[in-house]
Amino acid sequence: MDGGKGAFLRQYTAAFSGTLIMVTGASIFGWTSPTIPLLLSEDSPIPTTPDESSWIVSFLVFGSLLGPFITVGIVNRFGRKITLLVTALPVFIGLILVLVANSPQILYVSRFFCGITYGMAYSTMPMYLGEISSDKIRGSIGTLLTVMAKFGILYVYAIGPYVSMSLLAWLLMILPALFILTFIWLPESPYFHLLKNHPEKAEKSLQWLRNTDDVKEELHRMDEFVKKVEANKGTVKELFSKGNRRSLIICWGMAACQQMCGSQAVIAYSQQIFEEVSSGLNGSESAIIMAVVQLITAALSSSIVDRLGRRPLLLISTCGATICNAIVGLYFFLLYMEVNMDAHAWLPITTLMIYIVSYTIGLATVPFALLGELFPTNIKAIATASYTLFAGLIGFGILKLYQVVSDNLGLHVTFWGFAVFSLGFFIFTYLLIPETKGRPLDVILEDMKSIKSPFRRKEKNDPEKSEKE
Repeated sequence: MDGGKGAFLRQYTAAFSGTLIMVTGASIFGWTSPTIPLLLSEDSPIPTTPDESSWIVSFLVFGSLLGPFITVGIVNRFGRKITLLVTALPVFIGLILVLVANSPQILYVSRFFCGITYGMAYSTMPMYLGEISSDKIRGSIGTLLTVMAKFGILYVYAIGPYVSMSLLAWLLMILPALFILTFIWLPESPYFHLLKNHPEKAEKSLQWLRNTDDVKEELHRMDEFVKKVEANKGTVKELFSKGNRRSLIICWGMAACQQMCGSQAVIAYSQQIFEEVSSGLNGSESAIIMAVVQLITAALSSSIVDRLGRRPLLLISTCGATICNAIVGLYFFLLYMEVNMDAHAWLPITTLMIYIVSYTIGLATVPFALLGELFPTNIKAIATASYTLFAGLIGFGILKLYQVVSDNLGLHVTFWGFAVFSLGFFIFTYLLIPETKGRPLDVILEDMKSIKSPFRRKEKNDPEKSEKE
């Protein structure tokens, strides 16, 4: 039994406080959007060349690649909570360096430290959210990190263009400070306490999260699950074992599609893309509108992921991304062929907004919910780190190649390429990704190890269907 609405409120409170670190990471990611134009301007506080500005953008990715390695080294030793609190420290160093910076090289170091926070946050948070949440709301809590990340992007997009670089750094420091002040009082994952053979602490944590003292049954199930996975200590080799192979393929497939469907390029180059067409808005205004659309859609996805399920949202998302990329590609192809498209300038802007809705409702949110469900506790840290690392490597390549392909072959080739990748992941989702809505973690993991199709196994173990029967 659980404590009803009170239990849900407590779990969402812990999740909301924890995901403030995602607001921090996303705002740092979006920091370059209002800052790079300032650095390149004639009255720049730090004179910067275009080549130096590209390195300022890229060094965040380098730092984010280091983040997962740090996470793997400490998350199973010191806990999810301590790891998340440590995650906030590099971004403080990075923002302090912004305040004292007098050269682009100092900003390189600043972005590197901020990237460590970004990488660690995305490696640790899905694990924590998946382990504190009950089956009924695990999906919506898992997607909360994306909602908060989209808020972080909106935060920096809405404030950055109107304040100095120094003031923006101070305003960004509020976010990790608020995270530490609230999260330090919240419980550790009960799974981690059981992993460390501290059942009393696990029971206390679970009682707080479920808002009831009657947690014996769930605690026993957790304990049996942890003992089972601890029989084989988690290693990188275990990640590639037969029992986890399907989960790893799904994990890396989702990471690849998140980047290769064009999301990062659209977000990073949105102002440049919008300026290619004639409209009544400038690039920065369009970017703010896009950020608002992202936030609203992410919140919608968070509220329906436990109602509609993971698979339907991913299928809708990849289908929408495919169609929108193809339409935008067609528009830029007609421009490339010198067709007068002034009367249809609304088309790419509207389509890109629909694309953002399509991407955010599934691809931007559901993968993080699945990350907390598809791997056993003993290798969850390694799996999540591999996801972040793989996504970072592909994202770096996409962001670098976007400009090269667009300049040499045309924007239409770029967007048609994104459409092909999106279509491929639609097929990938249909064939490989199981539904995990409302199902216990141990049942999900047993299905992932099964040779049979996860879709057939799903029906057999579906708790909702069992209740009806």
